[in-house]
Amino acid sequence: MSKPKLWMTIPVTTAVLLALAGCGGQDTTTPAADNTSPAAGEQAQSGSGGADFSNGTKDSGTDTTGTTGTEGSAGSGTSNSGKGSNGQTQQSANDVIQDIRSQLKMKNASLPTSFTLEKGKHLTASITSNTSDAFHINFYSTDQSVAVNDASLTASGSKVPVLASYEVKTYKDPNSTDIFPETDLKDFPKDMTVDLGHGIKGRTEGAAGSQYLTWTEGRWTLQIRSVSEDNMNNPGIANRMVEYLESHTLPAPKNKGFVNVEYPSGGKSVNVTISWQDGKQIHQLRTEQVPLEALGMVVSVK
Repeated sequence: MSKPKLWMTIPVTTAVLLALAGCGGQDTTTPAADNTSPAAGEQAQSGSGGADFSNGTKDSGTDTTGTTGTEGSAGSGTSNSGKGSNGQTQQSANDVIQDIRSQLKMKNASLPTSFTLEKGKHLTASITSNTSDAFHINFYSTDQSVAVNDASLTASGSKVPVLASYEVKTYKDPNSTDIFPETDLKDFPKDMTVDLGHGIKGRTEGAAGSQYLTWTEGRWTLQIRSVSEDNMNNPGIANRMVEYLESHTLPAPKNKGFVNVEYPSGGKSVNVTISWQDGKQIHQLRTEQVPLEALGMVVSVK
């Protein structure tokens, strides 16, 4: 099935400013009045990242984008000492990240440093591939403290939930991949335009039983896809993502970045893939957590 042709636009002044910093504004504390755009690592949607509505009629409260609540971070936007509200010390989470760094063969590897965990859960990880030009890591949420690369994480029949996967690969020609969609910013039909706030316009389109909403911020393309019959509130979800990125900055891709949010039939779960190109390297994070939590992980990459 061929992908629909995507058109999108943002005002020239906004595009120029965002291109200088990748995507989003300065990574500062979100104003208190904005209860839908918490600091990185502070959204509290738990479980598989499912929606609490399928008809797209709700625009407030807990939804498919994530909401304010407990923090389970290892750095970004949070204190580096004391205990987070999930019961795990910030230092212990930082230890996990430092342990991973010490084992990676790639020099100066960037990693996400902020994750949302349920109360009482612990962060750990398994490095599934590790070379000087590529690595892949699965991050987990566990009931007890578990060492990085513990055999129980990857044992046959293991039911330890994967919080997110993160990988970096080096390519001879990154542009030869099909990870980043071609986007057309010209001839944007008015009847397919939706206002996402902050001067950003998105394009809506239906194709093959799916609804697409696509927009750009700087060098980033962002897209939400849902099943047409579910009547998901794609504009509402996109609006919260745009609002979040006004005060949180995604990595600045040297060429391309793509945030792909897909809701399977029923709209009760979500798959988020965030990819960006940095020279000959392509970074990619995958998670079933809600979009704001996924964005928070990538915002924390350093």
